[in-house]
Amino acid sequence: MKQTIKNIIGITMIFSIMFMVSCEKDFDEINKDPNAIIDVPAEYLLPGSIMNLSNAEHAFMESLVYASDWVQHTSCGLWVDPGRYFFEKSRSFMWDNLYSGPLMDLKVMKTKAREEKNQSLEAVAIILQAYGYSLLVDVYGAVPFSQALSAEQGINKPVYDDGETIYKSLIDSLGRANELLKSNELIVSKEYDVLCDGDALKWRKFCNSLKLRLLVRASKKIPAYSKDQLTNFYNNPDYPLLQSNLDNIAFDYPATSPQTNYPLHDALSESSSDGGYRISNRLVEIMTALNDPRLAEYAMPNKDGEIQGLANGSSVGSAELDDYSKLSPQYGMKDRAGIFITYSEVQFLLAEAAESDLIIADETLLYEKAIKANFDDLGLTSSDFQTFIQQSNVAYTDYERLIIQKWISLFGRGIEAWIEYKRTGIPDLDPALYANLQTIPSRFLYPLSEEQSNKANLMDAASKLTNGDALDSKIWWMN
Repeated sequence: MKQTIKNIIGITMIFSIMFMVSCEKDFDEINKDPNAIIDVPAEYLLPGSIMNLSNAEHAFMESLVYASDWVQHTSCGLWVDPGRYFFEKSRSFMWDNLYSGPLMDLKVMKTKAREEKNQSLEAVAIILQAYGYSLLVDVYGAVPFSQALSAEQGINKPVYDDGETIYKSLIDSLGRANELLKSNELIVSKEYDVLCDGDALKWRKFCNSLKLRLLVRASKKIPAYSKDQLTNFYNNPDYPLLQSNLDNIAFDYPATSPQTNYPLHDALSESSSDGGYRISNRLVEIMTALNDPRLAEYAMPNKDGEIQGLANGSSVGSAELDDYSKLSPQYGMKDRAGIFITYSEVQFLLAEAAESDLIIADETLLYEKAIKANFDDLGLTSSDFQTFIQQSNVAYTDYERLIIQKWISLFGRGIEAWIEYKRTGIPDLDPALYANLQTIPSRFLYPLSEEQSNKANLMDAASKLTNGDALDSKIWWMN
């Protein structure tokens, strides 16, 4: 099966890569003529869409250089400007890759699935679209949505929709996707479904777990709406969630070529040149105080046999880098999985919902399940977990403790960890040394390409942000 997936990815990526390259040449023109790929069977677009969604979330700049450093999971001692909050608007891989790649492909796939009367594949397209758009909203704020990818209808300068409007639309669409999958078998070849192996139930679990994430994330701003949705959602067999680590939604990179390697392989593999990426001192401080055995899974000992973190924003010479701990080689494996959502995260979300009185459940039990799942995923033993959870400074007491544990568990997932940090403000993090801002960034700047092609709508969206198109303007669900 692994080899078959590699072959399928290789074939289907030809369609996506050809389309993306064409888009980069002249997005407006290609956007007017989606028929370049409209005639292929819908399922052909699925593998490339999945991989490119994963690429967007786990990209070198966005995930490692910016997000992971800003959330103080990692730190770079050589290339310090990004870690000090200097952001280059020309670096817009996530925006460009999502709009001209998988979101366009998924729009075509959904249209083709409807023509083929394949409602289950239509549902899959809806789920993946919701994932991609939620990434954009959570990273940038207001983005093109209702008019996005509509140049064939004469809309070349789409308006930016506000985050709350997009969230509610995504949540509604996920409800529809669940219903479509509930009443239909998944009509897609297992070879093309490189995320859930043709399992309709697993797609439903992904769908509803993503919906849970969005509802909890929105709950501080629209509490009545979130609570009403979650009340009908939790413990309802019509809305299955991830139930174990076996349900984790992750894309296994084929690693048959540099283009199909895990995106961070070149930066973090054992054979890569040392770019100065080290574990953050703040993470080491917090985990050491908790006697957390996961630290040894996250980082390697330094030249003195100790795990030593590097303070964010600090610059060190090449000769000094060996004083600080590199990340574990597993985070740079070329066939490492690109994670979409995990059972551990679902349990943390449910624990937070219970703690916030959005659902009636035992938050202590959910909290412990979340940590245990993360330990299991890292290969730690039940004994390791029991020793850890029984410590007085680890046992569940309140919201802050819950979120600190979630922050620790999200190591290696820079974008998701950063999104959660800016939502909660937990743990207490000081801005990087010599930082360009007095606060940790809460969004990416809109791309330079948008200033050039859609400036009026960009400026309108920026005027509604708390500080304009700035790194410290708040995303809609932030306090």
